[in-house]
Amino acid sequence: MSQNMIKFLHTADLHLGKIFHERSLIEDQQFMLDGLAHILEDKSYGALVIAGDVYDRSIPSPDAVKLFGSFLAKVKAARPDLEILIISGNHDSPARLGFGRELFAELRIRFVTDAEDCDKPVVIKAASGGESCAFFLLPFLNPGSLRAAENDEGEPAAALMPAAEPLRSQSKLAAAAAARLEQARRQCADEGRTYTVLAAHLFAAGGLESDSERIFLGSAERADIGLFSGFDYIALGHLHRLQQVGKNGWYSGSPLAYSFAEAGAEKSFLSVELAEGGVRVTALPITPLRRVSRLSGSFDWFFRGSAEDSEVCAAEKDFLEIALTGRALTENPLALLQKRFPNLLSIKQDEAFAGLLASHAGLRAPAAGDGERRNTADDFAEFLTGLYGQADGGGLELFSQLLAEIDAEEQP
Repeated sequence: MSQNMIKFLHTADLHLGKIFHERSLIEDQQFMLDGLAHILEDKSYGALVIAGDVYDRSIPSPDAVKLFGSFLAKVKAARPDLEILIISGNHDSPARLGFGRELFAELRIRFVTDAEDCDKPVVIKAASGGESCAFFLLPFLNPGSLRAAENDEGEPAAALMPAAEPLRSQSKLAAAAAARLEQARRQCADEGRTYTVLAAHLFAAGGLESDSERIFLGSAERADIGLFSGFDYIALGHLHRLQQVGKNGWYSGSPLAYSFAEAGAEKSFLSVELAEGGVRVTALPITPLRRVSRLSGSFDWFFRGSAEDSEVCAAEKDFLEIALTGRALTENPLALLQKRFPNLLSIKQDEAFAGLLASHAGLRAPAAGDGERRNTADDFAEFLTGLYGQADGGGLELFSQLLAEIDAEEQP
Protein backbone atom coordinates (compact mmCIF):
# COMPACT_ATOMS: atom_id res chain seq x y z
CA MET A 1 0.00 0.00 0.00
CA SER A 2 1.17 3.51 -0.80
CA GLN A 3 2.34 5.44 2.24
CA ASN A 4 0.27 8.39 0.99
CA MET A 5 -2.99 6.43 0.89
CA ILE A 6 -5.81 6.85 3.43
CA LYS A 7 -7.59 3.55 3.97
CA PHE A 8 -10.58 2.81 6.18
CA LEU A 9 -13.37 0.29 6.66
CA HIS A 10 -17.03 1.28 6.38
CA THR A 11 -19.96 -0.59 7.92
CA ALA A 12 -23.35 0.31 9.38
CA ASP A 13 -26.66 -1.04 10.68
CA LEU A 14 -25.24 -3.66 13.02
CA HIS A 15 -28.57 -3.81 14.91
CA LEU A 16 -26.98 -5.59 17.84
CA GLY A 17 -29.58 -7.34 19.97
CA LYS A 18 -31.87 -7.97 16.99
CA ILE A 19 -34.61 -10.57 17.53
CA PHE A 20 -35.40 -12.38 14.28
CA HIS A 21 -38.72 -14.22 14.34
CA GLU A 22 -38.37 -14.63 18.13
CA ARG A 23 -34.78 -15.90 17.77
CA SER A 24 -31.87 -13.99 19.32
CA LEU A 25 -29.07 -13.20 16.86
CA ILE A 26 -26.40 -12.45 19.48
CA GLU A 27 -24.37 -15.55 18.57
CA ASP A 28 -24.55 -14.71 14.85
CA GLN A 29 -23.63 -11.08 15.50
CA GLN A 30 -20.67 -12.07 17.63
CA PHE A 31 -19.42 -14.30 14.80
CA MET A 32 -19.78 -11.37 12.38
CA LEU A 33 -17.97 -8.93 14.71
CA ASP A 34 -15.15 -11.42 15.25
CA GLY A 35 -14.67 -11.45 11.48
CA LEU A 36 -14.63 -7.65 11.40
CA ALA A 37 -12.04 -7.52 14.18
CA HIS A 38 -9.86 -9.95 12.24
CA ILE A 39 -9.96 -7.73 9.13
CA LEU A 40 -8.95 -4.69 11.22
CA GLU A 41 -5.78 -6.43 12.36
CA ASP A 42 -4.45 -5.29 8.98
CA LYS A 43 -2.43 -2.20 9.93
CA SER A 44 -3.10 -0.55 6.59
CA TYR A 45 -6.50 0.49 7.94
CA GLY A 46 -6.41 3.86 9.64
CA ALA A 47 -10.07 3.98 10.70
CA LEU A 48 -13.30 2.07 11.16
CA VAL A 49 -16.50 3.97 10.38
CA ILE A 50 -19.81 2.66 11.81
CA ALA A 51 -22.56 4.76 10.21
CA GLY A 52 -25.34 4.33 12.74
CA ASP A 53 -27.81 1.80 14.16
CA VAL A 54 -25.26 0.14 16.39
CA TYR A 55 -28.14 -1.30 18.39
CA ASP A 56 -31.56 -2.51 17.29
CA ARG A 57 -33.39 -0.71 20.09
CA SER A 58 -33.03 2.62 21.84
CA ILE A 59 -32.75 0.67 25.12
CA PRO A 60 -30.42 -2.15 24.05
CA SER A 61 -30.37 -5.49 25.81
CA PRO A 62 -27.54 -6.22 28.28
CA ASP A 63 -26.25 -8.91 25.90
CA ALA A 64 -26.06 -6.41 23.05
CA VAL A 65 -24.18 -3.84 25.13
CA LYS A 66 -21.77 -6.49 26.40
CA LEU A 67 -21.16 -7.73 22.85
CA PHE A 68 -20.31 -4.27 21.52
CA GLY A 69 -18.08 -3.50 24.48
CA SER A 70 -16.18 -6.75 23.98
CA PHE A 71 -15.77 -5.99 20.28
CA LEU A 72 -14.31 -2.53 20.95
CA ALA A 73 -11.95 -3.96 23.57
CA LYS A 74 -10.78 -6.70 21.20
CA VAL A 75 -10.11 -4.28 18.34
CA LYS A 76 -8.30 -1.82 20.57
CA ALA A 77 -6.12 -4.52 22.10
CA ALA A 78 -4.87 -5.43 18.62
CA ARG A 79 -4.91 -1.92 17.11
CA PRO A 80 -4.58 0.84 19.74
CA ASP A 81 -3.74 3.31 16.94
CA LEU A 82 -6.95 2.67 14.99
CA GLU A 83 -9.55 5.47 14.92
CA ILE A 84 -13.06 4.12 15.51
CA LEU A 85 -15.73 6.59 14.37
CA ILE A 86 -19.34 5.89 15.40
CA ILE A 87 -22.54 7.86 14.84
CA SER A 88 -26.02 7.18 16.18
CA GLY A 89 -28.80 5.97 13.89
CA ASN A 90 -32.56 6.18 14.15
CA HIS A 91 -32.67 2.94 16.18
CA ASP A 92 -30.10 4.23 18.71
CA SER A 93 -30.66 6.42 21.73
CA PRO A 94 -28.20 9.34 21.28
CA ALA A 95 -27.87 9.83 25.06
CA ARG A 96 -27.20 6.16 25.78
CA LEU A 97 -24.88 5.52 22.83
CA GLY A 98 -22.96 8.71 23.60
CA PHE A 99 -22.45 7.95 27.30
CA GLY A 100 -18.77 8.31 28.26
CA ARG A 101 -17.80 9.71 24.86
CA GLU A 102 -15.23 12.05 26.42
CA LEU A 103 -13.39 9.11 27.99
CA PHE A 104 -13.68 6.98 24.86
CA ALA A 105 -12.21 9.80 22.77
CA GLU A 106 -8.95 9.39 24.70
CA LEU A 107 -8.80 5.85 23.28
CA ARG A 108 -9.52 7.08 19.73
CA ILE A 109 -13.09 5.79 19.90
CA ARG A 110 -15.29 8.68 18.80
CA PHE A 111 -19.03 8.60 19.46
CA VAL A 112 -20.92 11.45 17.79
CA THR A 113 -24.60 11.49 18.71
CA ASP A 114 -25.28 15.24 18.72
CA ALA A 115 -25.88 16.77 15.28
CA GLU A 116 -24.47 20.07 16.55
CA ASP A 117 -21.02 18.42 16.47
CA CYS A 118 -21.23 17.44 12.79
CA ASP A 119 -18.89 20.23 11.66
CA LYS A 120 -16.06 19.21 14.02
CA PRO A 121 -13.90 16.78 12.01
CA VAL A 122 -11.60 14.01 13.15
CA VAL A 123 -8.36 14.27 11.16
CA ILE A 124 -6.40 11.15 10.23
CA LYS A 125 -2.98 11.26 8.58
CA ALA A 126 -1.44 8.81 6.15
CA ALA A 127 1.50 6.69 7.28
CA SER A 128 3.87 9.03 5.43
CA GLY A 129 2.50 12.02 7.28
CA GLY A 130 1.95 13.90 4.02
CA GLU A 131 -1.69 13.10 3.20
CA SER A 132 -4.54 13.68 5.63
CA CYS A 133 -8.29 13.13 5.72
CA ALA A 134 -10.94 15.00 7.70
CA PHE A 135 -13.83 12.76 8.77
CA PHE A 136 -17.12 14.54 9.48
CA LEU A 137 -19.72 12.64 11.49
CA LEU A 138 -23.45 13.34 11.04
CA PRO A 139 -25.76 11.26 13.27
CA PHE A 140 -29.40 10.63 12.47
CA LEU A 141 -31.23 13.96 12.43
CA ASN A 142 -34.10 13.74 14.89
CA PRO A 143 -36.68 16.56 14.66
CA GLY A 144 -35.26 19.65 16.33
CA SER A 145 -31.76 18.18 16.60
CA LEU A 146 -30.18 21.21 14.86
CA ARG A 147 -30.44 24.69 16.32
CA ALA A 148 -30.58 27.71 14.08
CA ALA A 149 -27.24 28.74 12.63
CA GLU A 150 -26.07 32.30 13.27
CA ASN A 151 -24.82 34.93 10.86
CA ASP A 152 -21.82 37.16 11.40
CA GLU A 153 -23.85 39.48 13.65
CA GLY A 154 -24.83 36.63 15.93
CA GLU A 155 -28.46 36.66 14.79
CA PRO A 156 -30.37 33.50 13.76
CA ALA A 157 -30.15 32.73 10.04
CA ALA A 158 -33.81 32.57 9.05
CA ALA A 159 -32.92 30.92 5.75
CA LEU A 160 -31.73 27.84 7.63
CA MET A 161 -34.29 27.73 10.41
CA PRO A 162 -37.16 30.21 10.58
CA ALA A 163 -38.05 30.89 14.19
CA ALA A 164 -41.74 30.14 13.57
CA GLU A 165 -41.08 26.85 11.80
CA PRO A 166 -38.60 24.50 13.52
CA LEU A 167 -36.80 22.04 11.27
CA ARG A 168 -38.50 18.67 11.51
CA SER A 169 -38.41 16.93 8.13
CA GLN A 170 -35.33 15.00 7.08
CA SER A 171 -34.94 17.01 3.88
CA LYS A 172 -34.86 20.36 5.70
CA LEU A 173 -32.61 19.05 8.46
CA ALA A 174 -30.22 17.61 5.87
CA ALA A 175 -30.12 20.93 4.02
CA ALA A 176 -29.29 22.79 7.23
CA ALA A 177 -26.60 20.27 8.14
CA ALA A 178 -25.16 20.41 4.61
CA ALA A 179 -24.74 24.20 4.86
CA ARG A 180 -22.67 23.85 8.03
CA LEU A 181 -20.72 20.90 6.70
CA GLU A 182 -19.83 22.61 3.42
CA GLN A 183 -18.43 25.60 5.26
CA ALA A 184 -16.34 23.34 7.50
CA ARG A 185 -15.25 21.19 4.53
CA ARG A 186 -13.95 24.24 2.68
CA GLN A 187 -12.06 25.36 5.75
CA CYS A 188 -10.36 21.95 5.89
CA ALA A 189 -9.39 22.30 2.24
CA ASP A 190 -7.92 25.73 2.98
CA GLU A 191 -5.92 24.16 5.81
CA GLY A 192 -4.41 21.64 3.40
CA ARG A 193 -6.44 18.53 4.22
CA THR A 194 -6.11 16.22 1.23
CA TYR A 195 -9.46 14.44 1.53
CA THR A 196 -12.80 14.89 3.27
CA VAL A 197 -15.20 12.07 4.20
CA LEU A 198 -18.71 12.31 5.64
CA ALA A 199 -20.39 9.56 7.67
CA ALA A 200 -24.17 10.04 7.80
CA HIS A 201 -27.23 8.04 8.79
CA LEU A 202 -30.06 9.04 6.47
CA PHE A 203 -32.38 7.91 3.69
CA ALA A 204 -30.80 9.27 0.51
CA ALA A 205 -33.25 9.98 -2.31
CA GLY A 206 -32.81 7.30 -4.95
CA GLY A 207 -31.70 4.63 -2.47
CA LEU A 208 -33.37 1.19 -2.52
CA GLU A 209 -34.83 0.03 0.78
CA SER A 210 -35.33 -3.49 2.15
CA ASP A 211 -38.05 -5.07 4.30
CA SER A 212 -35.92 -4.90 7.45
CA GLU A 213 -35.54 -1.10 7.75
CA ARG A 214 -37.70 1.37 9.60
CA ILE A 215 -38.80 3.37 6.56
CA PHE A 216 -39.90 7.00 6.62
CA LEU A 217 -42.72 7.78 4.22
CA GLY A 218 -42.85 10.79 1.94
CA SER A 219 -40.30 12.64 -0.14
CA ALA A 220 -39.72 15.13 2.68
CA GLU A 221 -38.11 12.32 4.67
CA ARG A 222 -35.49 11.62 1.98
CA ALA A 223 -32.29 13.63 1.76
CA ASP A 224 -30.77 14.94 -1.45
CA ILE A 225 -27.33 13.32 -1.56
CA GLY A 226 -26.21 16.07 -3.93
CA LEU A 227 -26.12 18.41 -0.93
CA PHE A 228 -22.90 16.67 0.11
CA SER A 229 -21.26 16.45 -3.31
CA GLY A 230 -18.09 18.23 -2.14
CA PHE A 231 -16.95 15.24 -0.06
CA ASP A 232 -14.68 12.62 -1.55
CA TYR A 233 -16.71 9.80 0.01
CA ILE A 234 -19.97 9.57 1.94
CA ALA A 235 -20.22 6.56 4.28
CA LEU A 236 -23.97 6.03 4.59
CA GLY A 237 -26.10 4.06 7.01
CA HIS A 238 -29.83 3.26 7.25
CA LEU A 239 -30.57 1.27 4.08
CA HIS A 240 -29.68 -2.41 4.36
CA ARG A 241 -28.70 -3.07 0.73
CA LEU A 242 -25.15 -2.57 -0.48
CA GLN A 243 -25.48 0.21 -3.06
CA GLN A 244 -23.98 3.38 -4.45
CA VAL A 245 -26.09 6.54 -4.35
CA GLY A 246 -24.94 9.50 -6.42
CA LYS A 247 -21.33 9.88 -7.45
CA ASN A 248 -19.77 9.61 -3.97
CA GLY A 249 -22.28 8.01 -1.60
CA TRP A 250 -22.21 4.37 -0.54
CA TYR A 251 -24.41 2.27 1.72
CA SER A 252 -22.43 -0.65 3.10
CA GLY A 253 -25.74 -2.32 3.96
CA SER A 254 -26.36 -4.32 7.11
CA PRO A 255 -23.67 -6.95 7.78
CA LEU A 256 -26.33 -9.64 8.26
CA ALA A 257 -29.67 -10.32 6.57
CA TYR A 258 -32.46 -9.21 8.89
CA SER A 259 -35.48 -10.28 6.83
CA PHE A 260 -36.37 -13.22 4.61
CA ALA A 261 -36.70 -10.76 1.73
CA GLU A 262 -32.90 -10.52 1.93
CA ALA A 263 -32.45 -14.29 1.60
CA GLY A 264 -29.48 -15.05 -0.62
CA ALA A 265 -28.18 -11.46 -0.59
CA GLU A 266 -24.41 -11.21 -0.22
CA LYS A 267 -23.46 -8.97 2.70
CA SER A 268 -20.20 -7.01 2.83
CA PHE A 269 -17.98 -4.58 4.64
CA LEU A 270 -16.61 -1.80 2.42
CA SER A 271 -12.88 -1.20 2.23
CA VAL A 272 -12.26 2.36 1.05
CA GLU A 273 -8.96 3.72 -0.27
CA LEU A 274 -8.38 7.43 -0.90
CA ALA A 275 -5.40 8.11 -3.13
CA GLU A 276 -4.21 10.52 -5.78
CA GLY A 277 -5.91 8.50 -8.49
CA GLY A 278 -9.33 8.76 -6.83
CA VAL A 279 -11.52 6.68 -4.54
CA ARG A 280 -11.43 2.90 -4.64
CA VAL A 281 -14.24 0.96 -2.96
CA THR A 282 -13.90 -2.80 -2.46
CA ALA A 283 -16.66 -5.02 -1.04
CA LEU A 284 -15.32 -7.58 1.44
CA PRO A 285 -17.87 -10.45 1.55
CA ILE A 286 -19.11 -11.54 4.99
CA THR A 287 -19.52 -15.22 5.75
CA PRO A 288 -22.39 -15.52 8.28
CA LEU A 289 -22.62 -18.12 11.00
CA ARG A 290 -26.01 -19.07 9.55
CA ARG A 291 -27.45 -18.04 6.22
CA VAL A 292 -30.99 -16.72 5.71
CA SER A 293 -32.75 -18.87 3.10
CA ARG A 294 -36.11 -19.48 1.46
CA LEU A 295 -37.41 -22.75 0.01
CA SER A 296 -40.70 -23.80 -1.55
CA GLY A 297 -42.39 -27.14 -2.17
CA SER A 298 -45.06 -29.44 -0.81
CA PHE A 299 -45.18 -30.53 2.81
CA ASP A 300 -44.71 -34.20 1.83
CA TRP A 301 -41.62 -33.26 -0.20
CA PHE A 302 -39.91 -31.62 2.76
CA PHE A 303 -41.14 -34.19 5.29
CA ARG A 304 -40.43 -37.36 3.33
CA GLY A 305 -39.00 -36.84 -0.14
CA SER A 306 -36.16 -34.31 -0.02
CA ALA A 307 -33.55 -36.18 2.00
CA GLU A 308 -31.23 -36.43 -1.02
CA ASP A 309 -31.92 -32.99 -2.50
CA SER A 310 -28.70 -30.96 -2.42
CA GLU A 311 -30.38 -27.54 -2.15
CA VAL A 312 -32.58 -28.64 0.75
CA CYS A 313 -29.71 -30.39 2.53
CA ALA A 314 -27.53 -27.28 2.21
CA ALA A 315 -30.23 -25.22 3.93
CA GLU A 316 -30.92 -27.57 6.84
CA LYS A 317 -29.07 -25.38 9.40
CA ASP A 318 -30.01 -22.01 7.87
CA PHE A 319 -32.50 -19.54 9.26
CA LEU A 320 -35.25 -20.78 7.00
CA GLU A 321 -38.64 -19.78 5.60
CA ILE A 322 -40.59 -22.45 3.70
CA ALA A 323 -43.49 -21.70 1.38
CA LEU A 324 -45.69 -24.78 1.18
CA THR A 325 -47.29 -25.35 -2.21
CA GLY A 326 -50.60 -27.07 -2.93
CA ARG A 327 -54.22 -26.46 -1.96
CA ALA A 328 -54.28 -28.77 1.07
CA LEU A 329 -53.78 -26.96 4.39
CA THR A 330 -51.27 -28.68 6.70
CA GLU A 331 -51.93 -28.51 10.43
CA ASN A 332 -48.98 -27.37 12.60
CA PRO A 333 -46.31 -27.77 9.87
CA LEU A 334 -43.72 -25.65 11.72
CA ALA A 335 -43.37 -28.08 14.62
CA LEU A 336 -43.33 -31.09 12.29
CA LEU A 337 -40.62 -29.72 9.99
CA GLN A 338 -38.46 -28.24 12.76
CA LYS A 339 -37.40 -31.77 13.64
CA ARG A 340 -35.34 -31.71 10.45
CA PHE A 341 -34.82 -27.95 10.12
CA PRO A 342 -33.96 -26.68 13.63
CA ASN A 343 -33.78 -23.05 12.48
CA LEU A 344 -37.03 -23.08 10.53
CA LEU A 345 -38.63 -19.80 11.62
CA SER A 346 -41.47 -19.19 9.17
CA ILE A 347 -44.01 -21.24 7.22
CA LYS A 348 -46.15 -19.81 4.44
CA GLN A 349 -49.28 -21.60 3.17
CA ASP A 350 -50.61 -18.88 0.90
CA GLU A 351 -51.94 -21.23 -1.79
CA ALA A 352 -53.90 -23.31 0.72
CA PHE A 353 -55.36 -20.29 2.49
CA ALA A 354 -56.33 -18.69 -0.82
CA GLY A 355 -58.12 -21.89 -1.84
CA LEU A 356 -59.86 -22.13 1.52
CA LEU A 357 -61.11 -18.57 1.29
CA ALA A 358 -62.32 -19.11 -2.27
CA SER A 359 -64.22 -22.29 -1.38
CA HIS A 360 -66.00 -20.57 1.51
CA ALA A 361 -66.68 -17.26 -0.18
CA GLY A 362 -70.39 -18.11 -0.21
CA LEU A 363 -70.68 -18.58 3.56
CA ARG A 364 -72.53 -15.59 4.96
CA ALA A 365 -75.30 -14.74 7.35
CA PRO A 366 -78.78 -15.11 5.74
CA ALA A 367 -80.50 -11.94 4.69
CA ALA A 368 -84.21 -11.23 4.68
CA GLY A 369 -85.87 -12.95 1.75
CA ASP A 370 -83.10 -15.56 1.33
CA GLY A 371 -85.54 -18.34 1.98
CA GLU A 372 -84.64 -21.31 4.17
CA ARG A 373 -82.08 -20.61 6.89
CA ARG A 374 -78.70 -22.38 6.50
CA ASN A 375 -77.90 -25.09 9.02
CA THR A 376 -75.01 -23.97 11.26
CA ALA A 377 -73.82 -27.53 11.94
CA ASP A 378 -73.71 -28.29 8.22
CA ASP A 379 -71.72 -25.10 7.62
CA PHE A 380 -69.23 -26.17 10.29
CA ALA A 381 -68.91 -29.64 8.75
CA GLU A 382 -68.24 -28.06 5.35
CA PHE A 383 -65.60 -25.81 6.90
CA LEU A 384 -63.81 -28.76 8.55
CA THR A 385 -63.86 -30.71 5.29
CA GLY A 386 -62.26 -27.82 3.44
CA LEU A 387 -59.67 -27.37 6.19
CA TYR A 388 -58.64 -30.98 6.88
CA GLY A 389 -60.13 -33.01 4.02
CA GLN A 390 -62.78 -34.57 6.29
CA ALA A 391 -64.99 -33.66 9.24
CA ASP A 392 -64.28 -35.51 12.50
CA GLY A 393 -67.42 -37.14 13.84
CA GLY A 394 -66.54 -36.51 17.46
CA GLY A 395 -65.88 -32.85 16.78
CA LEU A 396 -69.20 -32.47 14.97
CA GLU A 397 -71.06 -34.12 17.85
CA LEU A 398 -69.46 -31.79 20.39
CA PHE A 399 -70.23 -28.78 18.19
CA SER A 400 -73.88 -29.83 17.95
CA GLN A 401 -74.10 -30.21 21.74
CA LEU A 402 -72.70 -26.70 22.22
CA LEU A 403 -75.17 -25.29 19.71
CA ALA A 404 -78.04 -26.96 21.56
CA GLU A 405 -76.87 -25.48 24.87
CA ILE A 406 -76.66 -21.99 23.34
CA ASP A 407 -80.18 -22.33 21.82
CA ALA A 408 -81.54 -23.44 25.20
CA GLU A 409 -80.00 -20.45 26.97
CA GLU A 410 -81.46 -18.06 24.40
CA GLN A 411 -85.02 -19.37 24.86
CA PRO A 412 -87.24 -16.89 26.75
